[in-house]
Amino acid sequence: MILYCAADPVYFNNYFHLWSSQCNKYYPNLKKIIALYNPTPDMIKLCEDNHINWSKAILTDDPQRKHFYLLRWLNLPFEHNELIIETQINCIPIKTQLFPSDNDKVEQYRVSRLKRGFLGGVSAAVFTPDAAKKVVEQAKIMIDNPPESDHPMNVWQINNLKHSFVKSEQQFKNLSMSITDDTCWITAGTSQHYTPKQKIDILNYYINK
Repeated sequence: MILYCAADPVYFNNYFHLWSSQCNKYYPNLKKIIALYNPTPDMIKLCEDNHINWSKAILTDDPQRKHFYLLRWLNLPFEHNELIIETQINCIPIKTQLFPSDNDKVEQYRVSRLKRGFLGGVSAAVFTPDAAKKVVEQAKIMIDNPPESDHPMNVWQINNLKHSFVKSEQQFKNLSMSITDDTCWITAGTSQHYTPKQKIDILNYYINK
């Protein structure tokens, strides 16, 4: 099993320390890979210092902001032929989640949170290698007309991959919430409403709570 994320320099600088330190803490025995878009020598050194394998991310020539919604999907490392725990770089573990070694016979094991009374979210999932390859191929199709959010790829995955949900993520928007017993991963509110500093402060608060 591989633990994977992808990042451009801005997201890397904001969240790599949290992601790498917490992943190394709670998943010490897993190989970790980060796909880096336009990595600098400092980014590469940080990966090496923190025992994170890195690869040069594929995107497109002269990308616009919306192309980056496909960054993590285009670079899923299916070629390793192992289950892939894929996360956004700002989806941070606070507890070890025990995933089934056979993915419960599904292509995608979706790490979810409650949204308006239903399980949803697209911050993390476990893919089989074949499912990851399908997602990469779909991302290659979508790159010519990139989406304005994660939603279109999220919908495509739900409609095209055999999946199951597990409630193990919790999203925090302030410092007055309680961590539920089933929470293994935390995220902060969306960038539409919160600055990176606000999100980092929220994540740090709950990591250390």
